[in-house]
Amino acid sequence: MLQLLAGQALNGVIVGTLYGIIALGVTLTFGITGIVNFALGEFMMIGAYLAWYLVDVVGLPYPLALLPAVAVAAGCGFAADQLLFRFTRNNLVNGLLVSIGLISLMEAAALLLWTATPKDMSYVLSGALSLGGVSLPKMKLAVFALLLAAILLTYAALSRTWIGRAAYAFSQNAEAAMLMGVRTKVLQSSVVVYSTALAGFGGALYASLYSLEPAMGGLYILKGVEAAILGGIGSPLGSLVGGVILGVTEAIGSIYLPSAFRDAYGLIFVVGILLYNPSGLFGSER
Repeated sequence: MLQLLAGQALNGVIVGTLYGIIALGVTLTFGITGIVNFALGEFMMIGAYLAWYLVDVVGLPYPLALLPAVAVAAGCGFAADQLLFRFTRNNLVNGLLVSIGLISLMEAAALLLWTATPKDMSYVLSGALSLGGVSLPKMKLAVFALLLAAILLTYAALSRTWIGRAAYAFSQNAEAAMLMGVRTKVLQSSVVVYSTALAGFGGALYASLYSLEPAMGGLYILKGVEAAILGGIGSPLGSLVGGVILGVTEAIGSIYLPSAFRDAYGLIFVVGILLYNPSGLFGSER
């Protein structure tokens, strides 16, 4: 039983980092633009399908397919920002409506391009490592390491670089940041594009573990929003912690309760935390 618990907990941590990278995109976008971009799940889907296409159809080695997949997801994010999201800055309702509309459009486009037949690329890296009697697939460990590195590097950039400090200053006081010379339009667009790049990166890694379908982004954006709220909107590390908590809660919960209710475990945990601390584990009131 202990081995089962340990195995599920470790798997939950790995899945939680996938939630965490989407949550990071959510919290960055909200902190700078004032909107919750529910279409981030679709940019994750774009990264996943492109990685599969470049490996399975074009024949590129998987590591070489990651960069173009992320670049295309970021490019789509830039187009969406310039054509749509820049007109919804700091308007939660309008931004929400635009992002929900994008979900339908992007899922329909994916159906036309790749059909509803699930795509699979789990053959990229086979084999498993044994850790204390628990068997962990090598690919899952590699994905966990890459996602963790992306989240921690983003946190380091936000805390130690000029653009990171500018983003923090803008999220706290937009007018003061503008007076200090921060180019707000460029900053906002850059954050939106970077958030979609993170989602695309998560999707490209997801493709090596699970089967793909056009509606896959919907589940992960909901988990990402839950993780961002749980960790505290505005906290990059909170996004990671919130995602891991959700992943582990779902994994452990599925041992004792029916898997049909898997999505409810994390939500119940989020509600419990928010009743105790409305700003989340690491958040602060905006």
